[in-house]
Amino acid sequence: MRITTLVPLAALAVALSGCANKELQETSYSYESKAHSGTVQVVERTDGPSDQCPKFWRDGEPYQPTGLKQMTGFRLKVNLHSGSDSSHGQDLDFVLPSNNGHQVVMKDFQKERSWLLGVDTNGLVKTGELFHYPEGFFIRAASPQITDNTISFCLGVDRMYVPQADLNSSTNPLIRLDRLNIRFAGESGEVVRYDFGTVDPIRVTVSAEAL
Repeated sequence: MRITTLVPLAALAVALSGCANKELQETSYSYESKAHSGTVQVVERTDGPSDQCPKFWRDGEPYQPTGLKQMTGFRLKVNLHSGSDSSHGQDLDFVLPSNNGHQVVMKDFQKERSWLLGVDTNGLVKTGELFHYPEGFFIRAASPQITDNTISFCLGVDRMYVPQADLNSSTNPLIRLDRLNIRFAGESGEVVRYDFGTVDPIRVTVSAEAL
């Protein structure tokens, strides 16, 4: 099994096997969330616009399974690992149909978290500000293609979290959203590694196998 490594992140460069280096573009912004508590700080890294991955591909129509057995497509395997805590490692395996066009396959691996911040104890009564948010990974994939021996598709990996230190020290911590958007390309079974993340580094390894 061949391993293609995409590092270093500090240089924001992606080295694809057999291809010239390509810089990752970084965008940062924040928004007030109505779905959960507080402000979300987004740091998004992408390999830039392309004809295969349009600028707004993530917002495409969600893929709706028909219930029929999938006869063609790719089995997408994604391994996610937080650099600061080995317990965050996850091995995800799902099918990306080849006949979904620009529809987006979405997989939500988040769990709702709630905390009581600024706790004040008076006898048996605790008071504080309730803080809640979805913690974990959300994956999007779309536009699969097979050209010669290469499988490619658009891949988006979101990771939302709040560092424990912020939960312990603030009554209004930032919710972190680290985001990676790339066009994956590799031979069947080839593993490609991506390192990204801000406060908490994230490592993603991706492979695809034709069904």
